[in-house]
Amino acid sequence: MKTRIITAVVLVAILIPVVLFGGQAFEILIGVAAIAGVFELLSICDRPKTRLYLYLVVGIYMLYATFMSSTILIDIAAVIVFMLVLYACSMYDTNMSLLRLGYYFTGAVLISAGLHSILFLRLNYGYEYLIVLALATFGTDTGAYFAGRFFGKHKLNPRLSPKKTIEGSIGGMLLGTVLSICYGAYIHIEIPMAMLVVVCFILTITGQIGDLTFSSMKRTFEIKDFSQLLPGHGGILDRFDAFLFNGAVLGVLLYYVAMVA
Repeated sequence: MKTRIITAVVLVAILIPVVLFGGQAFEILIGVAAIAGVFELLSICDRPKTRLYLYLVVGIYMLYATFMSSTILIDIAAVIVFMLVLYACSMYDTNMSLLRLGYYFTGAVLISAGLHSILFLRLNYGYEYLIVLALATFGTDTGAYFAGRFFGKHKLNPRLSPKKTIEGSIGGMLLGTVLSICYGAYIHIEIPMAMLVVVCFILTITGQIGDLTFSSMKRTFEIKDFSQLLPGHGGILDRFDAFLFNGAVLGVLLYYVAMVA
């Protein structure tokens, strides 16, 4: 517990000023997260292990997709090229089954989409949008924990997360929605109130889906954590799984909100 608290304090001390000031420091932070994501995504693969060249292939794609798109969504052309490269590699790599190829592809696209949206939001919309995202995501997680602890009786998905309950899920959705809507309304965020309510509510649902998605990856490879880069918390993908997933979701939602506005 002591190690977990120390790591959390250090993370907060780094993240808060970097997020508030943005700029190049925030870009570096996202770049470090992308590199860590490549390592964690591929290093958990066993029986057989991921070949070393794939770290380079996946790393180049993720860095390009994270930094090079000029819109809030990642470049679809880069996604298609990445898919074709992986298929070409699978023709010669005996360690890459179709299932493993699908894991590399979907994992890398998901993480890069989340990182890119988070980067784009901070640099073009402001840190306030990241706070809305954080309140919806981590507020849901906190609400689910306490609601599940006091009222939880029915399992949500025992195959992927034995401790999560339906009651906890509902409690988390309520807290995450209220917190994010209240903050969005307080700062007069540039989203119509009706759309803000819908967006925040959706994020409380997709955040839980994101958490279960990354849990499914760990269950598939029979591991507890993606890495030990964050002592007491596991890896980057363990600590920020739902936040990354929701980053991608919020990017899509804001893209379509802008289209209909």
